[in-house]
Amino acid sequence: MRALIKNGIAGKSYWELFRYLVMGGIGALSYLLFSNLYDWLGAPTHLSPLLAWLSGLVIVYFGHMKFTYRVQARHRQMGFRFLVMQSYNLAMSTASTIFVRDWLQLPYFVASVAALATTVPVLFVLGKYWVYVSDPKSSP
Repeated sequence: MRALIKNGIAGKSYWELFRYLVMGGIGALSYLLFSNLYDWLGAPTHLSPLLAWLSGLVIVYFGHMKFTYRVQARHRQMGFRFLVMQSYNLAMSTASTIFVRDWLQLPYFVASVAALATTVPVLFVLGKYWVYVSDPKSSP
């Protein structure tokens, strides 16, 4: 463990996690803002997550690339993988929102928080090890 700290590896990982949480917080806030805005505007329950997802895509993609993982843009690879990852995000967000809002009859805010809880951990792992891989040779 001392070797990791001495070489700065552990410190780098902690800062990357911190940056992920900051950028994730920005993404989560934009999701909460947009999804609740669309709900308030009268969008159907199943469309609010889609509209919120589309509204935040560019912010999250470039934010994680430039701020969180600090990698060079390889849009063909990263863009495609990002869209696959975010498709999972959209599917899980929509499913959990419909379940919590329509089936459990809880407020939309609770549904949007549940949507975040079902996606954030998986998105971190996919982002770090698949989408924003810093060395193209190390990607599968």
